[in-house]
Amino acid sequence: KSEGGKFLRQEDRFRSWIDNSGSSKFPATSGRYHLYVSLACPWAHRTIIVWRLKKLEDVIGMTVVDPIRDERGWVFADRMDPISGFEYLSQAYVATDPDYEARVTVPVLWDSKTRQIVSNCDDDIMRMLNSQFDDFTDSKLDLYPVELRTEIDEVNDLIYSNVNDGVYRSGFATTQKAYEEAVQKLFKTFDLLEIRLSAHRYL
Repeated sequence: KSEGGKFLRQEDRFRSWIDNSGSSKFPATSGRYHLYVSLACPWAHRTIIVWRLKKLEDVIGMTVVDPIRDERGWVFADRMDPISGFEYLSQAYVATDPDYEARVTVPVLWDSKTRQIVSNCDDDIMRMLNSQFDDFTDSKLDLYPVELRTEIDEVNDLIYSNVNDGVYRSGFATTQKAYEEAVQKLFKTFDLLEIRLSAHRYL
C-alpha cells in the first residue's frame, strides 16, 4: 500500500526468456519446462488458456497448486510437488534466489534442468508459449500476430491498468479517495470497451 491508500502491485521478479537463438540459457525443448498455476488466480488463467490453445500438454507439464494459501504461500496438493518435491511454491522462488523475500505469485514457468524459475511474468509466459514451442506441436495458431501487435499492446495496457489491476486497486484501497479514483477508471474503461465491442466481435 502507498501512503495515500493505493494498492501497489509487486513487480515480477523473474523475466528470463526461452528461445532457440543459441545464446539463451533456456533453449526451447520439449519436456524440460513446467508450468505452476492456481485455478484461483486470473493471471494464471491466461497462461492455461494459451497452453491449451497451443496444444502444449505433451510439451510442457502443468501442476495446479491448492487454491488456499497460508503465511508461506501457495501449497501443493498432498504437500508434495510431483516435479521437484516442493511442499510450497515459495521453495521454487528460494531455489532460484536464496534472498527472495517478496510475495510468491503464480503463474511460474520452471526449468527442471537448471532447477530455477524462468519467469513469473504472465505476459512473458504467454508470449513464450505462443511462439517458442511451435517445433514441438502441430498447432500453428498465432495469438500475437505481428500485424496486430501494436493494437493488442494498446488494448492490453488499457485493460491491464484499469480493469485487471483496477479491481484490485478498487478492492484493496484503504482510503475513500484511492477507491474512488480506481473505481471511476474501472467503469470508464468498461464504457470504452463496450463501445469497442459494439463494432467488433473481439476487443
